[in-house]
Amino acid sequence: MKSRFRNMLALLTCMVMAMLALCAGTAWAEEEDTGFLGKPFPDFTVTDTDGNTFTLSEALKSHEAVLINLWATWCYPCLSEFPYLNEAFQKYGGRVAFIALSTEYNDTIEKIADYRSEIGISFPMGRDEGKELYGYMDAFGTPVSVIIDRFGNAVHFHDGAFKSAGEVERALEVFLGDGYTQSTVLKRIPRDASTRAFPVFAARALYPDGDYRKILIQAEYLEKPSSCWIIPEEAVVIRAEPAAEDDVPAMMYGETYSGRNLYLRDMLDPETGIYACEQSMPGPEDEKQFVQIALFDENGDEDVSREDTSYLIRDEDGIELVAELLRSEGYGEVSWEYADEDAPDENALQAYVIHVVDQDNNPVEEVTVNFCTDTSCIPRESDETGTVIFDGPKGVYHVQIVDVPEGYSWDESYEMYTTEKYGEWVLRVRKD
Repeated sequence: MKSRFRNMLALLTCMVMAMLALCAGTAWAEEEDTGFLGKPFPDFTVTDTDGNTFTLSEALKSHEAVLINLWATWCYPCLSEFPYLNEAFQKYGGRVAFIALSTEYNDTIEKIADYRSEIGISFPMGRDEGKELYGYMDAFGTPVSVIIDRFGNAVHFHDGAFKSAGEVERALEVFLGDGYTQSTVLKRIPRDASTRAFPVFAARALYPDGDYRKILIQAEYLEKPSSCWIIPEEAVVIRAEPAAEDDVPAMMYGETYSGRNLYLRDMLDPETGIYACEQSMPGPEDEKQFVQIALFDENGDEDVSREDTSYLIRDEDGIELVAELLRSEGYGEVSWEYADEDAPDENALQAYVIHVVDQDNNPVEEVTVNFCTDTSCIPRESDETGTVIFDGPKGVYHVQIVDVPEGYSWDESYEMYTTEKYGEWVLRVRKD
């Protein structure tokens, strides 16, 4: 339970806890003791929803690896990861065999077939009869996935839902290709090391885009008040602002109404430098009458606290619902007040600032970049903190990576442009 994402998922599903407690289990403990890793995985045969036979040993004769996913039809995190697994299957299906097996006794093969058709899954699905594989892995909670390498050994156990297709692909890539000559256990999925830039801000913030009334809710046992906004519309645009010290590629936006968790990088409009997404609000007939929202780091080890959580409500009646939630969780007495308008930012940037980091978010010095217009390029180099500062006139600059220190590389096809106004970015290069 070390992953911050797992803790955020538990936070965001508090109103349907009875169901998701069964589904989430002890998900996200990627580094827990899994004694079967590195050992031959037992051969098995199942019949999928199309009536075809899937046998592990046979699949390995024609594939470099096998990905086995254990799930259930009632499990929301299972549903959330299927599009990512499906996308990875479209890319790797010729090299990796995929099979998804329900561990739920009541999931008949007919029910699974209907489910598969409804959500548009391309790879085979079936049943883990008697939960034999689930029991062999000593799993607790769904979903879980295991990768079997070409030598028939279990080499990666993923406890919980994959959070992107890229995450699935980075896990699989470890075990593919001619260079993979002996079994290697993967405990943590490699981070994305592609070259990319992300706008950052003076402080982390999350708020609705518009003139909405803001409320501060203070609980007795919370160190600081939580922000709450009254949103009378059916939907609102949410703006996110990660800070320079955040691991921006790993930052996610989470909310309760639909159960979404989005990477900030997927919310980014690179032309404006704005992270935004549309957020639906509950209707009068909905069971959930407020929305919890938060920013969190998928790689963090600390809980997402209530201090990090904000709320969206339709009207003032929603304040009492939030107060009831906080009281039920042991935060004591709750009070609230309307917030004053935020003061204007008096420390606005007067330059273009770029923080150069590697895939582990460590600063990289001695990286040379050019700030280019149609007529000229001006070079700047990152200092010992990985920071590049360019205080030229405001304009849209084409930022080109020219050189990196030994042991680092970058995608030379990548292009970055500043916004017309001064701003701040994190630029990622790859530590080889």
